[in-house]
Amino acid sequence: MHELWLCKSILEIIKQKADTAQCARIKKIVLEIGQLAAVEKNALIFGFTVIAKGTVAENAELNIIDIPGEALCESCQKRSPLQQYYDACQACGSHALKVIHGEELRIKSMVVE
Repeated sequence: MHELWLCKSILEIIKQKADTAQCARIKKIVLEIGQLAAVEKNALIFGFTVIAKGTVAENAELNIIDIPGEALCESCQKRSPLQQYYDACQACGSHALKVIHGEELRIKSMVVE
């Protein structure tokens, strides 16, 4: 369950930002998570709730923006949606794809007080 490790990392980053901005409480955190990032969102939300107890992020609302997978075909140079690794290009059927979106995992924003 790597989601717990991700929660700890997210919490450390937002605590550093909150300290720098001298915030008393974090109310909301917005994450961007790519479809190919292999993150179980429910486990991440649950883990964050547990990890955040007793911190400035306790009771913070965690919003997740899903980023769909997309690849550039090295054969036909067209962009193709990517549901999972090793999908074929929808235009030409090639498997020579370079992922350009969908692996993201980042903190987009947070609301503090």
